[in-house]
Amino acid sequence: MAVPASDARDAPTVSVLICTKDRRADVARALASLRADGVDRDGVEIVVVEETARPAPIPGVRYVTLPPEGRGFAHVRNRAVDAAKGSVLVFVDDDCEVERGWLDALLAPLADPAVVGVAGAVLVRGCNAVGYAENILGFPGGGLRYLAEAGGRVVPTAFLSTCNCAYRRAAIEAVGGFPALATLGGEDSLLAERITARWPCRYAPGAVVYHKPRQRLGAIFRWFYRRGRAELRILPGKARPAAVVAALVRGSTLLRVAAAALVLAWLPWPLAWTLPALLAVYYAAMLRRFAFARRYPSHRAGWWLAPLVKLVADAGAESGRLREAPAVLRRWRGGQA
Repeated sequence: MAVPASDARDAPTVSVLICTKDRRADVARALASLRADGVDRDGVEIVVVEETARPAPIPGVRYVTLPPEGRGFAHVRNRAVDAAKGSVLVFVDDDCEVERGWLDALLAPLADPAVVGVAGAVLVRGCNAVGYAENILGFPGGGLRYLAEAGGRVVPTAFLSTCNCAYRRAAIEAVGGFPALATLGGEDSLLAERITARWPCRYAPGAVVYHKPRQRLGAIFRWFYRRGRAELRILPGKARPAAVVAALVRGSTLLRVAAAALVLAWLPWPLAWTLPALLAVYYAAMLRRFAFARRYPSHRAGWWLAPLVKLVADAGAESGRLREAPAVLRRWRGGQA
């Protein structure tokens, strides 16, 4: 399918968009890193969209405020798109700092007129082992896992996260922008699904941002709890919702634990030593799965904790899905009535 015609507005042609909510210190660090990368240049603007009851304009950027109405992630990102002037829209999170050369590396694949979107690498630095473990698992934005799989090459991708990505404006507008039902998150995955179904996108490992790490198991649990709720909330917007549900069931930690409990109940030997043995097998299998992290000195300390962090993240996601499931069923029954 042909790439949509560009709908370039007045210069600048590139808009770097930061959406935030009362996190001024994070925004200040993000802006400092953007300026260190030389983003302040002809043809580029920086747009900060803040959801706040206490507006405080930021010098040197296009500053847009929204009332704190709690309308969700998709609403705020769509308002950022509306405010921007560029024909290429670049998204970066307020708690990210960009590496030198980031913007040029992110925009380079768009020299191919067939490419409409580019995702960059999302890493962490200066954090504890928990923070590195989360990044090894692929969070956020693909984390170290995507970087390792790319092997230093610009490769095709169907996964773009708004913590580090760029799109041609015309492609975003052609699919109707960020879906409004994504109030709790997942708006970027829905947008990526709709765009990559029609046009090619790329992953550029040289376009690096460093995401603020969570570093605590409780914070990771809470983040994945919201992600789990968001996964079910955006189901109606997915191209194949039944396939998504099937994938969630296949990967369900809750169902795996239930299956393991049934197996243990049938075994003739004592549970006291069977359960630790099974946990040891799981831990070893997960360490082998994430062994690629040992190639990166910065992340080696997190490799040992990756299986534990994955258990916590899975438990959070499962809890969120269970919390959201009754509301999803009510909406489905209402639609069937």
